[in-house]
Amino acid sequence: MSRRTAGVLLAVVAAALAVVGTFLPLSWIGASAEPARFGLTTTGWTIVAEPAEVAAAVRPAQLGVPIVIAALLLVIAAALVVLPEHQRSAARYTAVGATGLLAGAVWTTFMVIWASARPVGEARSFIDYRYGEGLWLLVVSVVAAVVATVLMHSRRSAPRTAGAVVHRVGEGDDDTPPFGIAVAVLPEETEPPTGDDRAR
Repeated sequence: MSRRTAGVLLAVVAAALAVVGTFLPLSWIGASAEPARFGLTTTGWTIVAEPAEVAAAVRPAQLGVPIVIAALLLVIAAALVVLPEHQRSAARYTAVGATGLLAGAVWTTFMVIWASARPVGEARSFIDYRYGEGLWLLVVSVVAAVVATVLMHSRRSAPRTAGAVVHRVGEGDDDTPPFGIAVAVLPEETEPPTGDDRAR
């Protein structure tokens, strides 16, 4: 498998991980004080609350939109690799843009989750929070996208010959030279003139 093929497969895997990560829990925050006990699970698309009545007061941020767009661009970049060599720069530039968008979207998601999950003041004594597996899956997808972009930028290696081809033309060698046609040399042109020839 070539480096470019590995990059294409890794780009598709990164896109799939990013999309799946938006549907998994990104964070959980809840109150452990009695009798009021509630919790909020945030994904890239919604906020699931317990009890369910709390969800009416919470408006979820659509954090998954830029991540899905970046994943779609990664798939497009992987598909553009089949173009001819002189047009393949479109795949490289698309992969760079998609990876940058994915990294920025995941960073923004992490900062939003971090800011919303940090208890302040007296709330620290009874507020519990933790990051979900969806957030870590998004981080893995960014790393995979970066590696895929690097691999997709590799150029096709030049074909290698089995070994050096050496053709040596020596004295008395009538073989065809490597760059041309053998010229027949007539005997009278090579032999020095004799005395009879000079008399003529």
